[in-house]
Amino acid sequence: MEKADGPWTLPEDLAKLHNVIIHYGVQIQKASLAQYEKTGNGPLSHMALSHLHRTAIVNHRATRSLCEAGWTPTTPTMIRTLLDILVSTYAVGSKPENSEYMGFKYLAHSFIEAIVDPDSAPELVAADTSQVDKIKNQLQSADVKRANDLITEYKVKTPPYWYWPEFPSPGAVVKQSMPRNWDLWHFFCGSVHGAFIGSLLFSDFPDDAGIDPGENPRKTRSAIVSSSRLLMDISFARGQFEGVTDLSEYTNIVRKYILPQRTIIQS
Repeated sequence: MEKADGPWTLPEDLAKLHNVIIHYGVQIQKASLAQYEKTGNGPLSHMALSHLHRTAIVNHRATRSLCEAGWTPTTPTMIRTLLDILVSTYAVGSKPENSEYMGFKYLAHSFIEAIVDPDSAPELVAADTSQVDKIKNQLQSADVKRANDLITEYKVKTPPYWYWPEFPSPGAVVKQSMPRNWDLWHFFCGSVHGAFIGSLLFSDFPDDAGIDPGENPRKTRSAIVSSSRLLMDISFARGQFEGVTDLSEYTNIVRKYILPQRTIIQS
């Protein structure tokens, strides 16, 4: 592969797809916030899903930036993160009757880890305990006991994932509840962990990989389409939970902008 200078802007159809998906996600963010400000229902699940959704939108935008700067081969790590966000979104919102407790688990996880860490400085433990109490105080009384029991369990053993044991692992959630994404999960796990094939998955020139940026038009299309579909799914899941979107809009965008890309990629 010859060295060249970028940026390498997206083709018009890919740029349109990318922007449509961003717009869809931002509209759901705005509608969800308006809904919450009106009702005040579910403060912890709303906060958790809002944070997850914002991170997903940022990752999608970053995927485009990497591609246009010539770093398409690095984007599988971003797309794997989107898969993890989709799993966390599912963990918070899949059972509405449990969503506030799961919101607490998501928001408090890192604070509780620091509290039970024997190497944490006393001032850090005090600050993190205060943060956990602020989050816990927004729970209903029945869930406060569950939260206290959870903190006790962390003192015995920190769980492998914030949503454990309700959901055993991200791979199990993908395989059982979103099987359409299983192949993506399988391949991108290798990319994240530096596997030989995974590290070259999104390079147009896997046999001539170097350390300089370069144009990868074929794999850039795959990266943008994969990122777009995952952000679309995250946005839809969040919108469904918050009651601000319906299947028709989701289906229309998938049919008009995402599915036609499959034919191009497979040609």
